[in-house]
Amino acid sequence: MMDFFCATPEELAGLDLDLGPAGNDWDYVDCKGWILAVEEFAAEIGGRDRSEFGRDELIGDPEGAERWTARVNADLVETLAGLRADRIRAYADEYLLEEWEVERLVALAELASS
Repeated sequence: MMDFFCATPEELAGLDLDLGPAGNDWDYVDCKGWILAVEEFAAEIGGRDRSEFGRDELIGDPEGAERWTARVNADLVETLAGLRADRIRAYADEYLLEEWEVERLVALAELASS
């Protein structure tokens, strides 16, 4: 399972990982089963090379943990925030993306720009 959400360090410190962002009433985008696609789509739609994105930063020690958190690299967040819904839809039409993928990408772009 992979949820994308925005949080300050203070908010993140108070996150109950067992509940996840939904259980904590935070805005989030559910991306389970779609982890690698986020960077691939953002790079292609944003006109960037995926290798330009930095590495995500693990928060805490995930070894042996059932749940853990990673800070998404700033380059990916910036790219997602710059994607407009009309550009995402044009890309989706060209590459025959499913409607749920389009909705997820638009939601991620909106979340990243918030």
